[in-house]
Amino acid sequence: MKKLLLFAFLVFILSCKDNTVSSTLNVCGVKDPVRNLPWLKAKIDSLKAEKQENMLMVTVGKYKGEIIFDYTILYMSCNICTVFRCDGSRVDLSKLTQEEMQEFTKTVRGDTRGPVIWPEK
Repeated sequence: MKKLLLFAFLVFILSCKDNTVSSTLNVCGVKDPVRNLPWLKAKIDSLKAEKQENMLMVTVGKYKGEIIFDYTILYMSCNICTVFRCDGSRVDLSKLTQEEMQEFTKTVRGDTRGPVIWPEK
């Protein structure tokens, strides 16, 4: 009986995989953007160092055919905090018209938004 339990335990442990949303996502030419996009990893690591990573939410979205990352620190008061492209450059939201901003908000934060990749679940 002990051997059976040990075997079952080993199978369980060895079968565990990293199944976070980010780990299964292939975007911007990389799999697992939280770990494999250097600029995004650096930003998350910086917040971890400050013990504020639990205040961050990162959502992947698509707007006008471009993959974007909505990087929101939850204690800040903002509509769309900071948005980045795959290369880590910021999207200048001030150039959007009011209608474009409404569509952007709906796409990034609304029902059609992409997956939340941070915090990891």
